[in-house]
Amino acid sequence: MNQNNLRKIFLAVCIALGVVGIVLLAVGVFAISFDDVAFIKVMVIIISVLCILASAEFAYMCYIENEVKPNYFLYDQQAKKNISLEKMDFNVINRKMNTYLRGFAASEGKLWTDRVLDDPDLKMEDKFKPAVAYRLLFGLADKDVDQGWKCFELASVETVEFICNALDANGDTDVARTLRHLKAANPINLKYVRDYLVNNKSYLRTKLCNYVYDNINKF
Repeated sequence: MNQNNLRKIFLAVCIALGVVGIVLLAVGVFAISFDDVAFIKVMVIIISVLCILASAEFAYMCYIENEVKPNYFLYDQQAKKNISLEKMDFNVINRKMNTYLRGFAASEGKLWTDRVLDDPDLKMEDKFKPAVAYRLLFGLADKDVDQGWKCFELASVETVEFICNALDANGDTDVARTLRHLKAANPINLKYVRDYLVNNKSYLRTKLCNYVYDNINKF
């Protein structure tokens, strides 16, 4: 059964229960006196109230069914409306990801070094994890500064593993394998890390965009 038909059924049941509840309430209050059977009067009123409450519950379900949660990447907060998928370019995705990442740490550096991503209580939906992984790696390559590469060195093994697992989830096993190898080196050769990510900056940017495009309905 599609959602439109389900919504119609909820609405019909809501109206029916509401009408029955109101009619029974009127009968219980005005048509039945205590000179008749008091028990019947009380039961009719109770049933009428239950019908009205059930009607309210179905009305709420109709409201929930009709609510459309704005798409995270397509919704323009300033304009208060959705943009078309064709207008969702890298700039839009990057801006949205920056906002999303700020919800977890004050800076990208802290996401790498403060063990935010390997916190067992991390409140991050699985659908965002590959996008976060691509965005953080792209950020290192795009800025290309010593401080950024140092963040990779200082990151916990678990933080890098979080990123690798997110890449694996999107089928990017080769990149994940290389990152694990680079992180496992003792000592870590930051020149190799830099060369690998900078040389693949365009790839990371494209993968970020393609991941969001391909999964837009999840957001």
